[in-house]
Order: sequence, then C-alpha cells, then structure tokens
Amino acid sequence: MHLSPKLFAAVARGQESRELLDEVMKEHLGALCPVCAETIATHEARLRRPGSMSREVPRDPVERLKARLGLREVELRAHEAKARGWVREAVKLSPEVRRDKVFNAYVRFKGPLFCLLLLEEARRRIPGDPAEAESLADAVLASNQKTVVYQPDPEVQAPALAVRGNARRARGRLLDAEVDLEEAQRLLHSPGVTDPATPAEVYSYLGSLRKDQGRFEESAHHQQRSATLYTLLGDREKAARSHLNLGTLHYRRHEPTAAVAADRAALDLLDPGSEPWLRGYAHFNLAFHLHAAGETEESEAELASHERLLAEAGEEVAQHVVWLRARIAWSRSDLAAAESLYGEARRRALDRGVAWDAGLVSLELALVYLVQGRTAQVRELASEALGVFAEQKVERETRASLELLEAAARRDAVTRELLEQAIAALGRAQPIRGGS
Repeated sequence: MHLSPKLFAAVARGQESRELLDEVMKEHLGALCPVCAETIATHEARLRRPGSMSREVPRDPVERLKARLGLREVELRAHEAKARGWVREAVKLSPEVRRDKVFNAYVRFKGPLFCLLLLEEARRRIPGDPAEAESLADAVLASNQKTVVYQPDPEVQAPALAVRGNARRARGRLLDAEVDLEEAQRLLHSPGVTDPATPAEVYSYLGSLRKDQGRFEESAHHQQRSATLYTLLGDREKAARSHLNLGTLHYRRHEPTAAVAADRAALDLLDPGSEPWLRGYAHFNLAFHLHAAGETEESEAELASHERLLAEAGEEVAQHVVWLRARIAWSRSDLAAAESLYGEARRRALDRGVAWDAGLVSLELALVYLVQGRTAQVRELASEALGVFAEQKVERETRASLELLEAAARRDAVTRELLEQAIAALGRAQPIRGGS
C-alpha cells in the first residue's frame, strides 16, 4: 500500500502510533518505491510540526479514476453514462453469457470506469447472493484484461480480486478465496494501486477470511489495520464494521471485555445518520458481549435504551435480541421467562430457516427442561439439535463435545455439564453473523 499523507497526519496528531507508520513503511519498502519515496520525503519532516498536514477530502475510487483518465468534464460524463449503461446491460445476463460477452467485447464492456462500476454491483450482492457477486467480479477481471497496453490495470485488478475472494469466502470456498486475497494483497505494493481505499478493503476481507479459517490472531491484525485505514479515509461506517468484526474475534478468543471495548469503539464512529441496521447491530453486539462479560444489568440497560432501533434493525437482529433476553432470564434463574423466550427465539430461527441457530437455541432450551426434570423433552430437543449439527463442519473441540452429548442422549443420560459444554463450544464456533 502507498503511504498516504493521512497516515502521517494521524501520527502527528497522536491518533496512531509511530510503530504503525514504521511497519507500513517497512512492508512497502518505501525507499525502493518512487511513489512512496516522494511521499516520505515530503511528509516525514512534518511529523515534528503538528497541525501542518493537509486536510484533503478523500475521493471515491471512480472519482480518482476519472482524474487519471485526464478527460474534460463533458467527456467524462459521456464516458460514465456509457459505462453505467453497459453495467445495466451486463447484470441482466446469465453468468456464463456475461463472462463470454465481456471477455470477447470489442467496444462495449470495456474500460476502467465500467469495471469499477460493475465491481460496486458485485459488492452489494455479497451478503445476499455471493454466487452472483463472484460472477460479476469474474466479469470485471475478464474486462480488465482488455486494456490498451494488454496488461491488467492494477487499480482495477486488486479490488476485483479482493471482492471475488470475499464472495468465494462467503460461499465457503476458503482455499479459492485465499488465492484471490493473497494476490490482491501482493498487488498493494504495485505503483499502479493508488486508491487508498483498496488496502482498507483488502485487509478487511483478509480479516474475515482468517476468522473463518480459525486464524484469529492474524484476523485481528488485519481488522485492526482495516479499521485504522478506513478511519484515516473518513469512512466511519466501514471503520465501525471492522471494529465490530474485532469484537466478534475477541469474543471467540474468550475476551469479552476486549469485545465490549471494540463494540464501543464502533459505536463512537456511528451517528444518527449512519445506516440504521448497522447501528442496531452494533448496540446488540455491545449488549451481547456485556452479558458474556458478566455485566447483565448493563446488557439489559443497553437493550432497553435502544429498543426501538433494535426493533427496526431487521429480523436477524430481532431474533438475536429475543435469544439474548432468554439467556439473561436463564442467568437469573427465571425459568418461566427463559422457557418462553427460548421458545420464541427457536420459532424465529426456524421461520428464518437458520438451522444452526435453531439447533443451538434448542440445546439451551433443553437445559431449562433438564433443570425442571422434563427428561423426555430434553431427549427430544437434544436429538433434534444433534441432527442439525451432524451436517455441519465444526472444529475438533466442538465435534468432541457433540459426540459426548450424543452418546449420553442414546443412553438417556444427558447431564447439565454435557449440555453446557456443547453449548459453549457451539457458541464460540458460530457466533452471530454481521459485520463483514
């Protein structure tokens, strides 16, 4: 990644450490890169003069590319109008037809503006339709081969590989995702990658991939770097998402206090104008991690303070709010409330078709029934949940807990200890979704 003046400015203000700057400089071998050597020479001395740094407003990738094309405003508008028209046409095509048409395009479906606009379409589709997102990124990569110099434009290639890698990660194709994301990371050192948002995006996706691979320390490193870069760019919502991802990582590493700190950092970046779903998710995460840290009263207060926002944040958040309230009731030995709330959370999970959530809620409800001495219902729920998890890929520790529980269920000898061990292992293996 190139050394942005904003990183020097943040160090001068004390917002970031000199160690981070040195690390980035070392990684990029600034002295050997003409672009970065010039930036270092210009800005290094100014670190001793706080307040002297530029307050340049960051531009989006398309604006940066427009400037690089060197066309007059009227010509730029004409180019963009054509590119947007090609994008509208391309997204209507089937994946197979789309890639062939783009790859064989003679006039249409070409050029960096078309590529970056189509890439925005791919990003938007990753959460709901990662297969289509991958196909769109494939088309971008095919189009990017058709440049005037017959070499892929690295300004397009790096983010396109990153987006395709993240789409493949979302589809569970982790090895393919790793190939794309590592190549995108390698391209960050290319003089042709000048958009400062590209490194932030690459590190964010790498962090999500490492989390899915169980490489939590690496994941945390990438997410922290992504959060720092997005903050420097002034993209507060994306920086907040990286902090929320960090919170989830800390929770999975059994560090609920650190998870709470990450959630609070995310909320500090969000304001009433931020995306409502994201704000609701952030407040829920904070309540969830407060409860995990043993701060049950604070957790309840967080839920109560933002009840309306949480209700408007979508069905996924609503289901998890009910589930958290059930856990709070259970922690207070209010068995009647816990049973009712767990039952509602289970119904909501089934209505959403989220088998994992339904199975885990069933085990937690089975724990309530076990304490009440309702062994037949315990056996029924445990068998149902084990059937769900038998089809899932889980870590060795989690699989061992499930196998012990399954053996006990066959003997009708399920104990509280076995249930709690399985619940704890599954909770760490598959925390609530969101963030990335």
